[in-house]
Amino acid sequence: MKFSLVLAYAILIVGFSLENTLAFESTERFEKYLNGLKTLSGEFTQVNNKGQSVTGVIQISRPGRMRLTYNPPSSLLIVADGKWLITKDREADDVDYVSLENTPAAFILRPHIRFKGDVEVTNVVPQNDTTEVSLIRKEDPDTGYITLVFQDNPVALKEWSVVDSQGAVTRVILSNIKTDVELPGHLFAIESPNLIQQIF
Repeated sequence: MKFSLVLAYAILIVGFSLENTLAFESTERFEKYLNGLKTLSGEFTQVNNKGQSVTGVIQISRPGRMRLTYNPPSSLLIVADGKWLITKDREADDVDYVSLENTPAAFILRPHIRFKGDVEVTNVVPQNDTTEVSLIRKEDPDTGYITLVFQDNPVALKEWSVVDSQGAVTRVILSNIKTDVELPGHLFAIESPNLIQQIF
């Protein structure tokens, strides 16, 4: 009886390990998709840790550039210009600059995306028709992680969620997405005010 239980447990563990290995290997197709993604335009819904949501328009031009224009009543505008992730309050005209490479946006805006090197895949969760891929920075694992959610067939980025160092979750769900669209460069530029708060 004991031998049967041990054997069953061993088979379960081996099966789980094999499934995990295959799942991690399957992330290569998501890397290939992101590296082939040049431009993207559509809508997003952002949900915070308290379940509150806002909507807006998202535009991505890889590498390095992204724009999130929030719908009223929010007055936020977030722009990645290749070097900085810039957050602007359109009503107060306050602008904050953060190094783009130190933000979760870098995971999908880098010139060449690899789920290895300074990045580590911590979890891969296949669902019915989607796959979740969770990533951390090896050098700073305590700062939080990002989970990218991909549609499987055809492969497409559907959403992502960011968990910060305090455990707060921000989820961004994409909809009505179009790819390979023309996006003018001025979308990814913000005129800097005289006084800029820079966070490195």
